[in-house]
Amino acid sequence: MDRNLYPGYAQLSLSMELGDLEAAVLGSVLRQGKASARQVAKDLEPSRGLAYSTISTTLDRLFKKGMLGRDEAIGRGGSRYIYMIHSEEKVKGKVVKGFVDRLLTAFGPTVISTLSDYVDDIPKDELKRLEEKIRKGSKQRST
Repeated sequence: MDRNLYPGYAQLSLSMELGDLEAAVLGSVLRQGKASARQVAKDLEPSRGLAYSTISTTLDRLFKKGMLGRDEAIGRGGSRYIYMIHSEEKVKGKVVKGFVDRLLTAFGPTVISTLSDYVDDIPKDELKRLEEKIRKGSKQRST
């Protein structure tokens, strides 16, 4: 695909892409609040059967993408990292931005009109809540 086809629009950001495994690991940390690689592996094991090293690598990748924070804990077996989500809203924002950027890269500006068509399907009370949130965010950025 020609990435210069739509100049002025965000280019595909590989660092913000979130694969299925990363989404599952992120969800596990979110459910647990704070978790080590071993805790995430135990949480995901029944459905995925993943190796500890795979989970550990994925957690490190999410940390490097800025999706997770981590603290070092020292215990009987030595040191280990404990991962946590600093801001659920910030993580959601990064994931959505990455997704929209990929759509813009793939389909160009016409994707915006397609997304706006889906707004009509959002229940009015939810839409009102979202509009209020956008207003608050705009006021905070302008001050």
